[in-house]
Amino acid sequence: MAEIWRAEAILPNGTSSPVAIKRVLPELASKNPLYRSMFEDEARLGMLLSHPNIVHVFDAKEVAGTFLMLMELVDGTSLKSLVEEAQDRGAVMPLPATLYIARQLARALEYAHNARTHEGQPLGIIHRDVSPHNLLLGSNGDVKLADFGLADASVHEASTGELVGGKLGYLAPEVVQQLDSDARIDLFATGIILWELLAGRRLFQRKTDVETLRAVVRCEVPALTQFNPKLPSEVERLIARLLLRDREQRIGSAAELEAELGLLIEAYGSGVGASDVSLLVGLHLARSASDSREYEEPGLEIAAVLEEMSVFAQAASSDTDGETPLNPDDFQRSEYVEELPDYSGSGVHRRPD
Repeated sequence: MAEIWRAEAILPNGTSSPVAIKRVLPELASKNPLYRSMFEDEARLGMLLSHPNIVHVFDAKEVAGTFLMLMELVDGTSLKSLVEEAQDRGAVMPLPATLYIARQLARALEYAHNARTHEGQPLGIIHRDVSPHNLLLGSNGDVKLADFGLADASVHEASTGELVGGKLGYLAPEVVQQLDSDARIDLFATGIILWELLAGRRLFQRKTDVETLRAVVRCEVPALTQFNPKLPSEVERLIARLLLRDREQRIGSAAELEAELGLLIEAYGSGVGASDVSLLVGLHLARSASDSREYEEPGLEIAAVLEEMSVFAQAASSDTDGETPLNPDDFQRSEYVEELPDYSGSGVHRRPD
């Protein structure tokens, strides 16, 4: 559905700052008006939300027939990328860092679930796509939730009620069964993430989509201690409460989850913080760089895309009240990324959905 670019934005005071540019693929933007509405909804919501654990949207506009969103750049990696590399090595995430990351996610969700408009009206946000793909880890230790493109919110104009939002392996049973759902589906997804980080394997993901959906509905959660025998029982009980099939028995709010994670950090992760995330990201990027030296990158037709971005810049320059447009010549090439969103690293990050 979209591709992500890294660029340097020239600010009104003459300085520059790295940013991410999200672009709806032109062939989709022109074919289905729903994509335009969803893009506008995501941009509107992203500009309303302001929280240290949520990726901020600075601006959005239609340029040369497609839609661009100027976003905060998280210079690091996605949790998905980090976890997959750990699982390939047969490793699980360290417990203190796992609890810390989950607590930052809970803080983001608590803010989003209770956010209000400037007039004080509840936004009624449900993210609907909480997953390792959408949790970004900065080299500086930042933990930020991204991509509210599938979110429900009172300010949205597009209706996505008929769409099954989110990655299949991170859905709650009530979503698959098309029952009424609320913000607790985001907490259920958080429980899946916690389980997978500490088990070193996927929970509901199967070989086919149908098998995955059936596993979600059955909601059979193996004991974490089968895979991580040293895991404290209090941690396992917390995760089990997030993953109950009956949502009325689950932890009821992100604020409650954040508080309980805080207690567990005091008991089992005292002193953990952003520096631990920074270390994990640094080690991961170092391993990835080492692996890439042994990998011959396949050809990627970038010239046509750069030419297209030149058109965007020229079109935008007539519409920016004298501000300098982003220069596509400053965009640098990077490796192909399998999943979005990943605003990390340097250069072009692109995945057609």
